[in-house]
Amino acid sequence: DDIGENWYENGDGIVETGLSCGPPENKLVAATEPKLHTLQDLASALPSKISYRTVEIRSPAGILNLPRRELFDIRAQLMAEDEISDQSNPAVGLSTDDITPHVYEGGFKTWECAVDLATYLSGCLNKGWELGGREVHVVEVLYALPNLAVCPINTYWTVSGQVGAGTALPTLVFFDFLLKQWSPSWPAIHLSVADYNLSVLENATLPNLLLTWYFIQSIAIPEPAGDLEITPDLLSRFIKDLSDKVIHISGISGTWNEAFTDLLVPLEDPHRRSRIETIILASETIYSPNSIQAFTQVLLKALQSAEETHGHGRALVAAKKIYFGVGGGVDEFLGILTKLGGKGATAWESKDEGVGRVIVEVQTAGGNAAK
Repeated sequence: DDIGENWYENGDGIVETGLSCGPPENKLVAATEPKLHTLQDLASALPSKISYRTVEIRSPAGILNLPRRELFDIRAQLMAEDEISDQSNPAVGLSTDDITPHVYEGGFKTWECAVDLATYLSGCLNKGWELGGREVHVVEVLYALPNLAVCPINTYWTVSGQVGAGTALPTLVFFDFLLKQWSPSWPAIHLSVADYNLSVLENATLPNLLLTWYFIQSIAIPEPAGDLEITPDLLSRFIKDLSDKVIHISGISGTWNEAFTDLLVPLEDPHRRSRIETIILASETIYSPNSIQAFTQVLLKALQSAEETHGHGRALVAAKKIYFGVGGGVDEFLGILTKLGGKGATAWESKDEGVGRVIVEVQTAGGNAAK
């Protein structure tokens, strides 16, 4: 079963098996250096209207319908921008390949392990997660296929794990929870979303966050499919409401390296920050042997950053046990993790037939999960 031939999208637009790749990863392509983007930067690229379809997240807590921008709508915007720019090569995300290493890392599509994580997160949050009285720092890294989510939480929690996503499904679950449960007693919340491609942040991630906010603040249940007009007034209300709630959203684009990991750490001196409870969430990020080590280094660096504040750190990595045709998988990830000073254990495993899927809980070798 070659990974380039073994995939399809179900009726909800979720990619349920493998992926089709562009040029092989040993072809030399310069990686994009990481860069930080403000909410205003990302919002400036929003179109005047977006089309969406809801994704149903089922957990023991119930059913959560999350609005997500339609892929055809994203492609239409990219094609229009591509025609204006008159480039010789297609815009990022317009080729027939799901990913092209170091060019486009699959962020416009939703991959099934992201749904696993979103479902797991929804159940965990509704079991009870104390957020009162402490700063919350959340980072979701939507990169590599496409999803690493880091949630350094300056709070106590009573659940065993959290989540990460591609078109930001797990972050949408978390964002939905924050907006519905928000209290004036909460200090600042920092939500950072990251993807290799800036265009994914602009055209998929932020629109999905905006959609989630819109239906919560309007107290409306989203239709299964529809359109949202993005007027200057709506955008101003979105930014003002987040500011009033002291919810800071920023983005990170670019490759995984030392500079990238530095952007995951809150700007303040770690020795001056109060205790941070850190949860790192990732999905479908270990399919390629060439990127597993960099991914693992990012995880451990973020966990260690929390421990420097005398907090706790752990990660939840959702992945297929084996990625046929490319060599990645859980066993190789665990081997590299151990070598770099981490430890992992299975937190969840799929009961479906076919390629196995798991969520691995990760900690540093000396770390302990928060109680």
